[in-house]
Amino acid sequence: MSYNHGLERKKFEACQRALRRKYQQAGMPEPDIQALHQLDLREFLDERRHREHTLPLSEAGATASGRSEGGSRYMWIEEIGDLALAGRLKALPEEDLEIITLYAIDGYSQTEIAASLGITKQAISKRICALKTSPKNF
Repeated sequence: MSYNHGLERKKFEACQRALRRKYQQAGMPEPDIQALHQLDLREFLDERRHREHTLPLSEAGATASGRSEGGSRYMWIEEIGDLALAGRLKALPEEDLEIITLYAIDGYSQTEIAASLGITKQAISKRICALKTSPKNF
């Protein structure tokens, strides 16, 4: 499920109203209450920005079938001008294509890819190295 900023903002504001009442009952001055609210708001907005820019792989379009909503996940191969290279890429196993796509096209780190595929970072690193250096692949 994706992040719903409007709903989260509503929850945040309700929580802030409750806190404001508690602070007022405790005798806290209004400028201090406002300063705390501004601090909490900055933290809330920082969290929102973080969520917007760091989607888990499952929400970013990577699927077990290798397809995303926009069609084939590996359409980037069709854009390669070197037909021989494109042919060799198409001949790779889907697991290798997924690793290449996540790493080179989607920009995920080896650690993120390893976590999403449930294998070690070293295994991902070795696979990428093998794909780069194997003469039969490229």
